[in-house]
Amino acid sequence: MTSRLSEQPLTQTSQADVVQVAIKALLYEVTANPKPGLVDPTGNASHPDMNVFNFIDSALAMQPYLQACYRCGAQFQKKDLTQLFQELRPLGKTAEKRMYQVTKQVNTHKGAIFALGILVATVALTVQQLAQPTLSAVITRERLLTKDLVRKDFAVLQQRPPQTAGERQYLQYGTTGIRGEAETGFATVMNFGLPWLVDSQGSTNERLLLALIAIVTNSNDSNLIKRAGNRQIVATVHGQWQKLLVTYSQTKQFPQQQWQQICHDFALQKLSLGGSADLLIVTIFLAKLIQKF
Repeated sequence: MTSRLSEQPLTQTSQADVVQVAIKALLYEVTANPKPGLVDPTGNASHPDMNVFNFIDSALAMQPYLQACYRCGAQFQKKDLTQLFQELRPLGKTAEKRMYQVTKQVNTHKGAIFALGILVATVALTVQQLAQPTLSAVITRERLLTKDLVRKDFAVLQQRPPQTAGERQYLQYGTTGIRGEAETGFATVMNFGLPWLVDSQGSTNERLLLALIAIVTNSNDSNLIKRAGNRQIVATVHGQWQKLLVTYSQTKQFPQQQWQQICHDFALQKLSLGGSADLLIVTIFLAKLIQKF
């Protein structure tokens, strides 16, 4: 994480503003196009059960949940921040049920519900505690909220078989998904997604795609592993996508031709990058909190 970005002050701090920024992040992510293996206005790639309208409905349905998360953070007074996380969990379960209702049982934003709920509550907590809250202050508290989360959540696998794709991949490949990202203070976002989004040139759409490329290149997307059925796909994608960043760095032009080919290949192989989409949402949210995007 660059100190230049981490020490930026929050410019959006009220409940109304923070919740609006979170919903904008959801809408910006689904609007960015074209995206390999993800839903956008040009198509549904590897997701025949989804379309962009599902994502719009799901994003707007999240507003009451995000408002409740903000209130939790604003009112929290205990020292152990993991207790705030426990207060958020039932809110997240309710939000997931609402998501499935409005999308007719399609999982559009399960990871984003988890990540944004934590971050919105942490922003509110930080605003409550500090006269001049910064991005680094938010991330410091967020890590305390999710301390030891992976170990705690996956400890149950010693007593029962895995029930979700995330649990199966944890046992098989050691991947920790959105939980692991949260526990590290969203390190992939802070170190790669956010700097690329803020510092890149070009259109809004191109900057969003460059941030996505940076995220994918520097993380192990659990959805990608699930669709491919093996972890070797990650190294292949990392190598291929890193070349896109190198090309952009050299030319300052978005590598449109190579990108279109990757989109085509992902659609043929039915690959997905749902985990990276969640991290792009987090990236947009944080960038807008400090008004750098």
